Amino acid sequence: MSTGNTREPDLSRFVIILCRADEAGNVGSACRAMKTMGFSRLAIAGGPEYDRDRVATMAVHAFDVYERAERFPDLASALEGRSLAAGLTRRRGGQRKTFSLPIDEFAGQAASRDAEGDVALIFGNERSGLSTEEIALCSLAVHIPSSDAFPSLNLAQAVQLACWEIRRQSAGPRGGGYEAAKREAVASAIARASVRLGELGFFRLNQGDELKEFLRDLAERAALSTSELRYFEAFIHKMAGLAGKGRGDRPPD
Repeated sequence: MSTGNTREPDLSRFVIILCRADEAGNVGSACRAMKTMGFSRLAIAGGPEYDRDRVATMAVHAFDVYERAERFPDLASALEGRSLAAGLTRRRGGQRKTFSLPIDEFAGQAASRDAEGDVALIFGNERSGLSTEEIALCSLAVHIPSSDAFPSLNLAQAVQLACWEIRRQSAGPRGGGYEAAKREAVASAIARASVRLGELGFFRLNQGDELKEFLRDLAERAALSTSELRYFEAFIHKMAGLAGKGRGDRPPD
């Protein structure tokens, strides 16, 4: 089925990442879902070798998306160099993200995000979804609202719905952009600042990793530029220095 289209939005900064997808048919169907919505960048993290004929059969005229896909051994390596990482999951609680954005809200924020840099949408394994460790690597969690009676979506269906919502909200004009700091730079800056905070005894027992993850996610969602990230880190160091001075500690150089 084909539909008319009056304007083609620029979706080149979005990357769809399939994490540990098992079935070649699902990968092919995801490629077709992507291409019908104007998405062309696919990355596969940790998946097996797929039956190319099966992928091609399900992808129909979108097999080129699969042929151009980047392959990575795991999600951590697939996220290197990205600016924002959104993990699609319907589960929360425990050691996972404390909140999850509905796909329409995330799409609106992503579409209006002026920063340049890749925005990655990560979809997990067909049976188990994204693991706790994989969600922890993401900047935020995103969910597709579905019925509590049967909330599970097929992988390709989830890709289709997410891509459609982003396409719909990306049709409007965008302002001038700037390049957001890469995730590795954000992680390094937060790690350095956290060391100083830890020296002052800022963290309660076992709280350090949780707060570092929160600060990292916050900086990524805010799309801080490289200069803004430096300022953010300097601000944390300054506050820590003042706190240390009040306690008689020597502030950092």
